[in-house]
Amino acid sequence: MFHGVSEFRIIAVVRETAYSLFIYVEGGKINQLGVVAHDLSGTDDEKLAYLTGHVESDHKTAKRYAPRLPISWAQYQARSRLGRHLELFEQIFQEVGAAGEPLLAITPIVDGAPRIDAVTGMGPTDLAEIQNTPMAPGEMVDYLRDYVTDGVLDLPRLLNDDYFKAVKMLYNAHHFVSAAKLLMSFIDTVAFIEMGDTPASFSKWLDAYADLTPLGVTAKELWEFRNGLLHMTNLSSRAVASGATAPLIIYFGLEPPATKPSHPPNAKYLDLKGLLAAIFAAVTKWIETYNGSPQQAATVRRAI
Repeated sequence: MFHGVSEFRIIAVVRETAYSLFIYVEGGKINQLGVVAHDLSGTDDEKLAYLTGHVESDHKTAKRYAPRLPISWAQYQARSRLGRHLELFEQIFQEVGAAGEPLLAITPIVDGAPRIDAVTGMGPTDLAEIQNTPMAPGEMVDYLRDYVTDGVLDLPRLLNDDYFKAVKMLYNAHHFVSAAKLLMSFIDTVAFIEMGDTPASFSKWLDAYADLTPLGVTAKELWEFRNGLLHMTNLSSRAVASGATAPLIIYFGLEPPATKPSHPPNAKYLDLKGLLAAIFAAVTKWIETYNGSPQQAATVRRAI
């Protein structure tokens, strides 16, 4: 994936030790690192060409190391976006006695074979460098460029641009079902950012940050509403169809149709406008937890 030369190097014909580094990935996990050192002369471009030209043979004979910290391939790519991927190789640099800015080529070996999706430098990965490659098919918004100022992520503006504007537009245009679908997808997103791919993260996020009491519904009921709406555009998730959970019927207006019989009889009415307000308030509360918490802010940066 990465072949690069350290920045600010003077192009000259010199002899030095250059390193071909390997990341061995199996099942999405990095289980080994590898290194082969070459004593090379010539320009940086010539040395780099030599390293990349010997990847096929070098990755089989490289000295192997177990990563000191378990890390997934996705986490490594996120570190690359932040310019922190070389930290993974600090142990190797120390053991081989590498100079302060050695010439490097880094290649992932995925399920036993070299995989090169794009060629980048050794600094933070610039999305512009990898557009229209397997790493970033098509044109993509670079959130770290557009929403980070002085190292601080403007999370409220990012969420507003990516979700809230569209939800409001759909609601104001009376596309209520589509607005509700996008709102459910938004909760999925923030729950994943907060908790990762964990069971019941949707409900846990709502329980932690949203006050659903005025709406008369529970996080579990909203989860089943989400399942039916996103998967089938109806009220009948498996739990609802079995009678284990009450279905939710969204309504729009000043007063709930409480005096009218519901169908099915155990259904609850859900004020969509009230739900929007409750989720917006929950997001405000959630974002406040990131103020002064570099660790949580880093979690958001990894997610984007």
